Amino acid sequence: MATTAPPVDAEAETPECPVCLSPFDAASVVPRVLPCGHSLCGPCITALPPASAAAAGASSLRCPLCSQCVPFARTLGPSSLPKNLALLALLPSPSHALTATPATAPPPRPRQLPLHAAHSRLLSRFRHAVLPESASPLRSEPSPVHLAFGSLDFDLGAPWFCARGRPVSLLPIETQAVPPAKQEAEVYRPSHAARVLAAIDALSDAAKDELAGLIASSARLARLVCRLYGVWMSPDAPPLWMVSERHPRTVSLLLEEEIISREETVMQTGFLVMEACEVIMGLHSEGLVLGCLGLDCFCIDRFGHCLLDLNQALALCRGVQAEPSSNSIRAFIAPEVRVVLDDISRVKDRDFDGLVGCSSDIWSLGCVFVALLTRDEQLVAGWNSEGLYDDWEKEVVTRLDASLLGTILEPLAAVIASCLRYDPKCRPEIADVWKCIRGLLTKSDDVTLAPGDDVAAQKSFRCLLLGELSSMFTDSGAVESDDKTQLSRGADDNRLNQDHGSHDGFLNNRGNDLSGIDSPQSAGVFKSSTLLAHRDCVTGLDVGGGFLFSSSYDKTINVWSLQDFSHVQCLKGHEHKITAIVAADNDSHSLCISGDSGSGIFVWHVDSTLKEEPLNKWYEHDDWLYRGVNCLAVSGTGYLYTGSRDKSIKAWSLEDYSLRCTMTGHKSTVSCLVVASGILYSGSWDGTIRLWWLTDHTPLSVLEDDTAGTIAPVLSISAEANFVASSYENGYFKIWKNDMLVKSEKLQNGAVYAVKLSDKWLYTGGWDKVINIQELLDDESEVELRDVASITCDSIITSILPWDERLIVGLSSRDIKVYYKAS
Repeated sequence: MATTAPPVDAEAETPECPVCLSPFDAASVVPRVLPCGHSLCGPCITALPPASAAAAGASSLRCPLCSQCVPFARTLGPSSLPKNLALLALLPSPSHALTATPATAPPPRPRQLPLHAAHSRLLSRFRHAVLPESASPLRSEPSPVHLAFGSLDFDLGAPWFCARGRPVSLLPIETQAVPPAKQEAEVYRPSHAARVLAAIDALSDAAKDELAGLIASSARLARLVCRLYGVWMSPDAPPLWMVSERHPRTVSLLLEEEIISREETVMQTGFLVMEACEVIMGLHSEGLVLGCLGLDCFCIDRFGHCLLDLNQALALCRGVQAEPSSNSIRAFIAPEVRVVLDDISRVKDRDFDGLVGCSSDIWSLGCVFVALLTRDEQLVAGWNSEGLYDDWEKEVVTRLDASLLGTILEPLAAVIASCLRYDPKCRPEIADVWKCIRGLLTKSDDVTLAPGDDVAAQKSFRCLLLGELSSMFTDSGAVESDDKTQLSRGADDNRLNQDHGSHDGFLNNRGNDLSGIDSPQSAGVFKSSTLLAHRDCVTGLDVGGGFLFSSSYDKTINVWSLQDFSHVQCLKGHEHKITAIVAADNDSHSLCISGDSGSGIFVWHVDSTLKEEPLNKWYEHDDWLYRGVNCLAVSGTGYLYTGSRDKSIKAWSLEDYSLRCTMTGHKSTVSCLVVASGILYSGSWDGTIRLWWLTDHTPLSVLEDDTAGTIAPVLSISAEANFVASSYENGYFKIWKNDMLVKSEKLQNGAVYAVKLSDKWLYTGGWDKVINIQELLDDESEVELRDVASITCDSIITSILPWDERLIVGLSSRDIKVYYKAS
């Protein structure tokens, strides 16, 4: 039986215009939505005067409800503004009720349920890991066990930065979703975000930690692993999917390619093997151990570089978990890992502390090397208890020696043989293996293995093979996997959640404290190193393309290596003081963009060559009165934003560097810009912070505190999740949550030039020469700040940048300080 639309309550109040108080209707008093979001009737909008007397001919008006100046095409009239369909739906329409029949009236659309209060903290943790429902990456037939494949339906901006049509792989994550009652489902429907968070909430705590850690690590390991974009759920049904980039060309396909030249093939394999070492070293630096490897776990990007596909690796781990004794899974499993897997009680109790570690990955990587160099995967498909390990090892070494005989990599045979030793303590460090391969390929004399320290024994590791995500669906048979993924880049600053003890795949080997500046609650004493190259005040810091960039009033940009903070290059070209700098990363290239006090905007191409000439440059203003770029910001939508002395914000296309639009509204110089969660935040000397949509650059709202004595120029802004932190010239700093002021305190006696909000840590510094580190405590009802530590500097602090467990600080004395926690 067809359902009809519910009748409108005759006793309910009819919505009315807030200006003339006339009831809205669908004919003469139609509710129209202004760009600021408020709704007025058409006659009232027509009667409103221009925003100012000086702008009588301009197409603008001032909203009588929020006093915001908004654009309005007076030649087109109110019909150019959209109708408020939500208000019109509340109006009684007897004519429609008479003409509508039960046979033609469509059923009402289910209303979306609000986010459950218990999921609000979960939202802050996985906010940037939830892909929008409209991404629709699933293309192949979904399966609750196996990998699925697809591509994205449209471009995804920040924080994913991935283009439409990019191939992806999807790994199922077990969820037990409870369908709503039939009557409830007809009226209410949870939003996509609510459904995804409910699915994540159904996971165990260990699985949540592992999921969040993997997504964060993949962003930090750009150019080494295929990025995990996040999680997505079909609108029809579970499971929850973990979405990753995908490359169709896997390392195993190299074994099928025709050999043109033996020497050339060996050289190509050598470089591939060296990059595989770098991948595993990167994982170990993140505290991750795989536990098993296969050729299909590695893929090759369009530039020929070797990457690790984490989705494929997890799928392989699931296959091993389901059938640990099977050799048909094409997994290379070290002997000590095989012993753990064969002991069901030990796996169930997670009792493998000290048995699985970095040396297990070295054994698996050695098997990958043998398969590539001998072009025979079956040779190292896996030893088993039916044969003698020594006989298998001798056969492998013999074939390997024959394959490398007379080539430049001939000495490498002995090194790989040492990786396959039965005793984990006798295997070399992976850094030494990489050093040996590099020496052979570059024809260096240094080809011996350095003894080195046992770094693996001093850190805590999480084993993916023995973790929660690999243990899912173990009763459903082996997991099939063949295609792999594509490289992406990103900058998520979350750290792995380090547990205590040995739980759920987390291995403690005499673990020490790995927390650094990003978790300063345990910090007591900070050490520092000083970077010297500038000759005047440091004005900006940013990281991009594997480099640290610093700008200064000395009209130069200095480039530093992020490996050891050594000086790489000095970029010169500005004729005026550089006032702002920003780095922009995407899939094809990296850019460093700088602005100066003469309105000059320079774009530098970032790569290993670091060319001295800028890629492009232009000047924003010729008028000396308004000259000067004060701040810069970039968005994932391909725009560069500049804030200037002329009180405006300009959006420039990064494709052709043309000016696309100008945003006005501030009453004084625009001093700071930041992009977060699809919104551009702008701070000004007028004491306000304005929010703008990145999609169409329309104004959203204004954050201001008109309390007497607290109004002062905004000097710095930092935004993360639903929080915005701002610092001011009078020593105050303020915190806004969901656009509401929740904290305002006087922190210093002078100006606070720099504020940075990273996860739950707040860093501030300025005129008092003190860096204050505070923890942001949010218990839903109240926001509090807990003092954690302070660092006294010898000069005024002009910029702050938390990065990779370090705190990089720019000073007015031309120095750059790199602080890290003393061990």
